[in-house]
Amino acid sequence: MKKLIPLLFLTIIFSCNKNAVESDSAKNKTYLKAANYRDAGEKDSAYIYYALAKDDFLKKNDSIFVAKCLVNLAIIQTEKGDNFGGIETSLEAEKYLKKNNEITREIKSSNYNNLALAHVELKDYKKSEKYYFLALNQSNNSLSKLIFYNNIANNFLDQKNYQSAKTYYKKALKTQDSLSYARALNNWGRCLYLENKNTKVLPYFQKALLIRTILKDYWGLNSSYGTLADYYKEINPLKSIFYAKKMYEVALKIENPDDRLEALEQLITLEKSDHSKKYFSEYQKLNDSLQTARAKARNQFALIRYETEKAKTENIEKENYIFRQRVAIAFLVTGLLVGLFWYLRRKKRLEQEKEIEVKNTQIKYSKKIHDVVANGLYQTMVEVENQEELDKEKLLDKLEKMYEESRDIAHEDLNEQIEKEFSVKLFEMISSYSSPQQKVLVIGNEQNIWQNVSQNIQSEIFYALRELMINMKKHSQATLVSVKFEKIENILKIKYTDNGLGMGNAENKKLSGIKNTENRIENIGGDINFEKNLQKGLQVNISIPIH
Repeated sequence: MKKLIPLLFLTIIFSCNKNAVESDSAKNKTYLKAANYRDAGEKDSAYIYYALAKDDFLKKNDSIFVAKCLVNLAIIQTEKGDNFGGIETSLEAEKYLKKNNEITREIKSSNYNNLALAHVELKDYKKSEKYYFLALNQSNNSLSKLIFYNNIANNFLDQKNYQSAKTYYKKALKTQDSLSYARALNNWGRCLYLENKNTKVLPYFQKALLIRTILKDYWGLNSSYGTLADYYKEINPLKSIFYAKKMYEVALKIENPDDRLEALEQLITLEKSDHSKKYFSEYQKLNDSLQTARAKARNQFALIRYETEKAKTENIEKENYIFRQRVAIAFLVTGLLVGLFWYLRRKKRLEQEKEIEVKNTQIKYSKKIHDVVANGLYQTMVEVENQEELDKEKLLDKLEKMYEESRDIAHEDLNEQIEKEFSVKLFEMISSYSSPQQKVLVIGNEQNIWQNVSQNIQSEIFYALRELMINMKKHSQATLVSVKFEKIENILKIKYTDNGLGMGNAENKKLSGIKNTENRIENIGGDINFEKNLQKGLQVNISIPIH
């Protein structure tokens, strides 16, 4: 409560030299606009224009007005609860106040007062004491000095140094200004009461309240009501509740959330349980809202500082634009000469690569014809062989599908012709080799196992397994076949097992289907091993890394 009162007078302190400010700053419309927003209470807009005006004065090397802008920015930050930001900006202002004259001393005085207030809010009373005395020593204005006396006394009171506090309250009471006198008188009573609760201080509180009521000093009334609520808290709880409610009403009127919270704290402790719950709920909402608003203000000030620095950087880049253009032209000419030489060499290399590409394309289409047409046809023959009743429509559909796939080879669209989920397509292909004489089991082929597996790898796995199934059908004489899929971290593992004849002579001469399977797995970065089954037949282990 009492810590917010001095903030209201910072504008007065800073405006003591207002006529001189007006005459000098009339040349800068941005600075005047900032001052107008400040006086109208629109602190967010004032902050933006003070930041812009500061950059204008920096360009003109006007250190006095740079400092004035920075001090105003620091005061606004402190008022909005950004205490660390206010301290940082005030310390930056110090760099521009090296001269020692009447104007700089008054600016320093305001700046030190802001540093003191920010440290009070951070409960660093020793540093605030240091800055209050610096502010007092720099000021030649009698009204400012009286306010500093009150602030210094408040700081001693926070440290429970009652004797020092009384010394400076006595000085503050010498003011001829009624509002300042009422403030000092109320604080004098508080100091005496905190030092000795048996002291008769009520007349001081009542006199300060009367002056503030007559002058309609709502901020002062708010302070008096809070003081009286504290005073009556133990000796007369009903009166304490009365003044706490009055304090809440005035705080609501002057839009002072901190004093509303203080009043609610009083009411929570004094009121009965039903009312206390209501006040507690309101306290929580208000406190959350206040913390959010202050966090938003801190972020907003940081964003404004960022935007102004960004604009400054853009202006510097604009000034260097012509120079960069000339350098760019020189590099361009050099680049054209180098590029011409590179182009001629590249043209020759591309011609050589084109010849290799034609050969590779021929090999690729040959391989695709084998995969799509030959193996697809064999798979269809196996299905016809394993089915007791021939479904002509289904057979025609498969032949038509083979026709379409073979036609799509010329358009490089084979991998885009997947109408079903890969796990379903793969299951259907492997299962098609199952018959009453040869049982084929598929294990672990869930769709989620194929997540993050590229279409190219899926396609190669499909054709590689079809090669294995075709070789099984042609050569193994197996009665039981299993294909198991599992993914361990980023490794896809496929295990093929049958109880057939095993590799036999094929181990040495490598059947073309087996060789194709090996090549496919190696081309996608995988490993494949052919082993004899422990009991009978063949076991193939495939491991493929998935990135």
